Order: sequence, then structure tokens, then C-alpha cells
Amino acid sequence: MMDEAFSTDPLPARLLESARVEFGRHGFAKANVGRIAAAAMISKKTIYRHVASKEALLFAVIRSVVGELAAAAGPPAPDAPPREWLTGYLTAFCHLAFSDEGITSYRLVMSEGAQFPDVARIYIETVKTYGIRPLADQLAAYASVGRMTIDDPEDAAMMLVSMVVADVLRDAALGLSSPPVDDELQRRIVRAVTIFLAGVILDAC
Repeated sequence: MMDEAFSTDPLPARLLESARVEFGRHGFAKANVGRIAAAAMISKKTIYRHVASKEALLFAVIRSVVGELAAAAGPPAPDAPPREWLTGYLTAFCHLAFSDEGITSYRLVMSEGAQFPDVARIYIETVKTYGIRPLADQLAAYASVGRMTIDDPEDAAMMLVSMVVADVLRDAALGLSSPPVDDELQRRIVRAVTIFLAGVILDAC
């Protein structure tokens, strides 16, 4: 669960964009709230009316990247065709994970997470809450009606996402390669879903 200090209320778009640019350009340690305020054309005092700390501001930025996944997924739908639902969700997840904002957020955590454990915690908990949880809830819904056999939906969701995202996002953050797009991305997602379903499905998908 997120600390109460990390408000879930959306921040003004201008503030979010200024913070995103600042964190992306300077990292967490060197990001300056004064510069963020100046770029957003507001005062530092106004920023701290919205958030309690620089960490909370980073949380808001990361949440703005992944938060729309939860809204797009909607409530669990146990009658939805598994292959179709999973493919659609993973496609949306990848579009966010492999976006400039997604790669920048991951790079920031890789470079500064050891020095600032709260930064790593914010990133991990935000992705779990807004990215992994909707997928886990859907898998749990399938299991509840006997369409899949899954003991730990959140663990299964993490495994499925990792099959598609983990090595690609790492390499993109390190500048070793570009993420797959279009047909290449769809082939990767379809392969992962096929392998996953072979292990958990109980009826035709």
C-alpha cells in the first residue's frame, strides 16, 4: 500500500509535465523543485499544497504513466476470451512501458534506486498497483470460475508481464536496443500469451 503522503489526487497537467521533464533530464537526486515550479509557472508553495515531498511528486509522475492502465482495463470480466483480453492488456502495457516516459522512469530507478531506496519503492509499488493489479484481478476472475488454475494471481501476472517486458525494457533503458513496435511487438506478445495459457488454461481460449 502507498503511504498516505502519496496522494492519489491528480496533479495539474502543467505541473506533471514540468516534473516529468525535470526528473527525466536531471534524475531524482539533482531534480530541483524550484525549477519545476518555474517551468510550471507556479510557486514552490503551490507545489507543496499538492504533494508533501519530492518523492511524492515523483510518485505522481510515475502514476501518470501507468495509471491509465487500471482505468482502461475496467472491472474483471471472467467471461472475456482469455487470449484476446490478455493480448489487449499486454499491448497497452507495452505501449506505456516502452514509451519515452516509461523508459525514462525505469532508467531513473536503475541509476538511482540503490542510493535512494524510496525511489525504487515508489516505482515498484506504483507499477504493481496500477499496472500489475488489474491483470492479477483478471487472472483471479478466470480462476474463480474455473477457467484457469492459478494459485497466486499477482505472481502469475508478474511472470506474464516479465516475459514480454523485462529484458526489452532493460536493454532500452541502457541504450542497447530499441523496443519492438507494431508486428514485432505483437508477435512477442502472442508468443508470451500462448506459453502462459499452455500452463494455466483449463478450457478453450
